[in-house]
Amino acid sequence: MGTPHEVLFPWDDQYCLGISFADVQHQQLADSINRLHQALLDGREKIVIGRALEELITYSKAHFAAEEKVLLSYGYPDFLSHHSEHECLAYAVLELYQKIMSGEVRLNTFAVTFLKDWLREEILRADTKFAPFLKGKGVP
Repeated sequence: MGTPHEVLFPWDDQYCLGISFADVQHQQLADSINRLHQALLDGREKIVIGRALEELITYSKAHFAAEEKVLLSYGYPDFLSHHSEHECLAYAVLELYQKIMSGEVRLNTFAVTFLKDWLREEILRADTKFAPFLKGKGVP
């Protein structure tokens, strides 16, 4: 039957940038982390957890690409720094995935909390830097 549903990353207004495409994608990433956390709590097998991690990695890559495309098209002056942050974040998640799938690291609450903190860092530290710039350019 599984464990009662527990939300690790509750979505609230503090994560909203006011840039619609980014807010929707960030919320999808939070939902992915919550699904992964629930699969862990439910004791799902490694293959299910692996698929959930793959989904998170795939979606985060698509999100980073979409975000960077918009930033480039509007001439965001700190684009290279933001791209670098994306590269570091993507590498950290991919490395965690590889370690979990190889058995070097066991997926546990600590690992899922790392992912939650990874997304919080992306939104609250990195993305809040570009939000005023894009809003100033009229991006909804």
